[in-house]
Amino acid sequence: MIEEKKKSLYIFLFINALCWSCLCLVRNIIGNDALEAISWGELVDFGTNKHPPLSGWLLGGVYNLCGHHDFVAYFLGQISILIGFIFIYKLAKFFLEPEKAICSSLIMTSCYYYTYIAFYENFNCNFLSMAIWPMITYYFYKSVKGNKTVDWILFGVASALGVLCKYQVIFLFFALFLYLILCDRKQFRQKGMYISILTGFLIILPHIIFLFKTDFFSFIYMAERTEIGSHNTPQFLIQFGRIVFPLKFLLDQVLSVTTCIAVYLFLGLQTKQIETNKNLKNSESIFILLITFVPILAQGCMAAIENNRILGMWGSIMVSFVGIFLFYFFPIKFNEKTFSYFLKWIYGLMIAWLTGMFIFSQLQTKLHMSFPYQEIVPNLNKVWDNTTNNSELKYICGTGDYVYKIKEYNTRRPKVIIETFGYKNPWIDHEDVIKSGVLVVGKSKKNLIHYVKEMIILLPDDYQINPIRYDFVIKNKLGKTKKYKFYYTIIPPMIHE
Repeated sequence: MIEEKKKSLYIFLFINALCWSCLCLVRNIIGNDALEAISWGELVDFGTNKHPPLSGWLLGGVYNLCGHHDFVAYFLGQISILIGFIFIYKLAKFFLEPEKAICSSLIMTSCYYYTYIAFYENFNCNFLSMAIWPMITYYFYKSVKGNKTVDWILFGVASALGVLCKYQVIFLFFALFLYLILCDRKQFRQKGMYISILTGFLIILPHIIFLFKTDFFSFIYMAERTEIGSHNTPQFLIQFGRIVFPLKFLLDQVLSVTTCIAVYLFLGLQTKQIETNKNLKNSESIFILLITFVPILAQGCMAAIENNRILGMWGSIMVSFVGIFLFYFFPIKFNEKTFSYFLKWIYGLMIAWLTGMFIFSQLQTKLHMSFPYQEIVPNLNKVWDNTTNNSELKYICGTGDYVYKIKEYNTRRPKVIIETFGYKNPWIDHEDVIKSGVLVVGKSKKNLIHYVKEMIILLPDDYQINPIRYDFVIKNKLGKTKKYKFYYTIIPPMIHE
């Protein structure tokens, strides 16, 4: 019977991944973060200008290997989510009965981050972290309970992958470290943990060397992304941001799992029995509480200490264990019909989410989903040819909202000059950039001037920028339109000769 239910888990997860991947085909373009990751993959380096390199290596490599088909990005994002669900189930088996372990994974498929955000963003380092965080946690707990060298090595490998995916994994490590301090200090006297640390360190060592070689310029992005003073922040938020930003982040996480909690309540009403696990002092309870809440609270505390804004999306990799928390601390008495009833709810919600997102895709006029590259890219190529006497378009730079779209859907395949926040760019030959010319794109005149001055550092000081405005519209299936504009300029080849 349990094997049949496990089979139901894997069947649902595969159907869920395939349906969401296919639904993404109604989009006109891949999400911007995924397009950026493709460009990172083409750098073939141990770091990027923003995040560690793993998401770029994976998507860039697979996408190019498979012939630049958009479905690859959609499917890779869903496979990441699927792997995360499987490891949530494997972890849950340590604490829950088999049926409840399966349900603790399936219930998360209704979460906002695994539905709307998965459709809107497609793939980025957060999606990859959705696979790696449960993997890290599973191998950690398996290691401390079994104390087998092979498990500690796998924990070290998974931890290294987490670091190479997103630095935010440090919050999970903090939760696991607290568990060792509170419940299992003997691990500090055994070799297993140090084997895992050494394994992980050796794997991330090339990335550490990259950071030192580039003066840690990728950390500048994190500072700029959170700095409240750089976003015309109202005075109220500057004064009370230490309270507002963390509270908003925590509220976002609660709202993201509202559907999961609702499903759990309906399941409890069907069984007519939800109990409360009052044993909060055993090591299992402490572990589940730590991995469920410490990363979220730590992220919020950091925002409070630094008075910096944080995005709700950053919590997408932190809510993975809410299902385990619900089934463990508020146990439901299962009978033969409970699992079948639950599965019907999960399939119903999947269909509802898919239907809702399909309707949304037909009504939306969003730049990141419906950018009309079929019109814009040929027009820009034509202007480039006329301005440069048909020179090869080798380089493009500017705001990520546009350059990754123009680059990836351009058969000429120009190379994106990735912003390095004033540091010397390690991925381009600046002399060749000036020799070949650059297409620069900005969302405003001021933004355009910033990229011309900051990214093409060999330009003469007296170079005159000529911003050209490009207007376009996006129309949905009902004929509603939304107007957009960007600015561009062409730095022709051999400009200072």
